[in-house]
Amino acid sequence: MTNPFPDVVPEPVLVRNALAMRDDRALCALDARFDYFEVQRRTGRGRGRLPVVTVKQVESLNSDYRQYLGLTSHQGSAAFIGGGQARLRSGSTLSGVGHEERRELLAALVVEALDRAAQTSDAVVSPFLTSTDLPAYLDVAPSAALREHGVWCTLEIGEAAGMEEFLQRLPAKRRRHWIRDVREAEELGLEHDVVPFSEKVVAEAAEGIASVSRRNDMNESPDFVRWRISNYHRRPGKHFFVRTRWQGKVIAHMLCRMFDDTMDAHTLGILDMPGLDRGAVYHFGCLLGPLRAALERGAHRLELGIGHDSPKLRRGCTGEDIHFADLLPAR
Repeated sequence: MTNPFPDVVPEPVLVRNALAMRDDRALCALDARFDYFEVQRRTGRGRGRLPVVTVKQVESLNSDYRQYLGLTSHQGSAAFIGGGQARLRSGSTLSGVGHEERRELLAALVVEALDRAAQTSDAVVSPFLTSTDLPAYLDVAPSAALREHGVWCTLEIGEAAGMEEFLQRLPAKRRRHWIRDVREAEELGLEHDVVPFSEKVVAEAAEGIASVSRRNDMNESPDFVRWRISNYHRRPGKHFFVRTRWQGKVIAHMLCRMFDDTMDAHTLGILDMPGLDRGAVYHFGCLLGPLRAALERGAHRLELGIGHDSPKLRRGCTGEDIHFADLLPAR
């Protein structure tokens, strides 16, 4: 598990926070249920921006998502300080300050955001708060109700030119997991390809994603998944699927996109195939296939997001704890 109060803020974390803001703004422009605003502040050379996403009626969200946000029984409006609806992590942009000054600047932004949000929203939460930003939020709301929400996983690739170079840079224990994945994929005949979004591919992917959702006790229909993919395609980045193929058949889809030198890979869909181990398909479709695609595209990091963090961490991902903070209980 990660240090909940890091002494320095790594550059990749700052990049992820900025990308989260861009994504939230785009998501809110596409979905009339959400509104978006930012609070801004300057202190000397420091510049800060913090997003706030609001939903007019919490009951307009499906029951699974309301439960995920901790607002199952809530009716009315809610504000999400730091946003996070798009990428399932909070966002912020803070520059020109050192670590301690960053914490003070972020806390000042949270004060203003909380004050504005409380005037119009029945509940104020931060559902995807990163461990990097948590101390500043607690400075403002020390009695906030907290719970762990998961671990955000990132695989740092650096400038590795291919799989062999990437593996050589890993500690031996991490490398063995990837070597086992490669060997298992070869034995089963699993391969990957990369294809752009098209009506046919989206329909195929939606079936597999809906199947995975049902296994996780969520009620997403293929039609709803297609709508989600359509919105995802209209948000920032270059979008594509990394598919898993077996004996000429497509058996898994991973939604992906490129942001500069970062590749996002999340939302896996799997079609059950008799005689084929589902765990092996998961490891290939979620991990090995996207890694190969990221290396092919010259990505320096692969963002694997929240969920199923154990196999990701065992393969060398860095983990950043994500927290849910109830800043103003539902009234």
